[in-house]
Amino acid sequence: MFRQTTNYNWLFMGTILFFTLGLVHIVFSWLGLICMVTPFIMAIRTGKKPWCSQPYCPRAYFFIRFLSRFSLNKKAPEGLFSEKTKQLVLRLFCINLFFAGMSTLMVYLGRLEPMLYVRFLMAFPMPFELPQILSLDLPAYLIHASYRLYSIMFTSTIIGLILGLLFKPRTWCGICPIQTLTSVKR
Repeated sequence: MFRQTTNYNWLFMGTILFFTLGLVHIVFSWLGLICMVTPFIMAIRTGKKPWCSQPYCPRAYFFIRFLSRFSLNKKAPEGLFSEKTKQLVLRLFCINLFFAGMSTLMVYLGRLEPMLYVRFLMAFPMPFELPQILSLDLPAYLIHASYRLYSIMFTSTIIGLILGLLFKPRTWCGICPIQTLTSVKR
C-alpha cells in the first residue's frame, strides 16, 4: 500500500472528472489518453515507474478512496498476478486499442457506421446511453473514437472495481496494462 499522507489524495477526482465529462460530451474521453501516455513519459524520464509506485494514477486513488470501506480486503490469489495473467490482460488491452483504431479508420473512410454507445470489453453493448449535455458538431470518426476510448476506460474501471471489492482495493493495479508495460526492463 502507498502512503496516504501525500499531497496527491485529490487525484481520485481525475477518475470522477473523466466519467463526468463523458456525460457532458463524449469527446472529453480523449482526456483518458493522459492516463495512458503520462506513465510512459514518467518512466522514460526517471527510469522507474512513479505513476504506479507513488502513485500518481487517479484510478489508484479512486480505488483506495472509495473501496477501502467496502472491500473484503482479502489477499488475491497468486495466479492473478502471474506473468501469464498480466500478459493476457495486456494482450486484451492491445486488441481493444487495435479494434478501436481500426474501426475508427473504417468510420473515417466511410466503410463503417459510427458506434455511438459504450461497450464492455469492446464486445458487449451497455444497456444505457450516455446523456450528452453539450451538443457539438464533430466528425463521426472523432465521436466514434471517443466512445471507444470511453469504453476502454469504462471496462478497466469496472473490472478494477470488482477486483477491489473482492480483494484489496488496488488489486487491479497489479495486472494493469500500463503497469505491466512500464515494468519492462530497458
